[in-house]
Parts: sequence; structure tokens; C-alpha cells
Amino acid sequence: MGQSVSHLEEVIAQLRQMLPANTATAQAIDQYEPWERIALKAINDGFVECADEFVRSVEVCLRCGA
Repeated sequence: MGQSVSHLEEVIAQLRQMLPANTATAQAIDQYEPWERIALKAINDGFVECADEFVRSVEVCLRCGA
């Protein structure tokens, strides 16, 4: 599990680099907010249409690195 968490943090760090600093999603990541809040802000910012889509995207990234 520790390896998954480490890879997840790496995926989030890469995602963060692609986001404009003034987005709520980027700010949520910078402030280490819970996943639920990051997902909701990603929806509000227009990056994804639903929280499930956000979670699936993260899961795909994790599987690719496993």
C-alpha cells in the first residue's frame, strides 16, 4: 500500500504542474485538501464532469505505474 500512496502522490504532483496556479483545484492540491474536495473543485473548474471521473483518472494513472 505504501508504494501505491507514493505513486499517487507522484501522480498528483504531475497533475499539479499542469494546472494554472489560480485554479481552485491547484490551490486544493497545494493545501493538501482531502480527495473529495479536490475532486469537487476539479468539477467546478471544468476539468472533469463528476467525482467518479476524477477517481477513475487517478486509478488509471496508478495502474499504469504499477
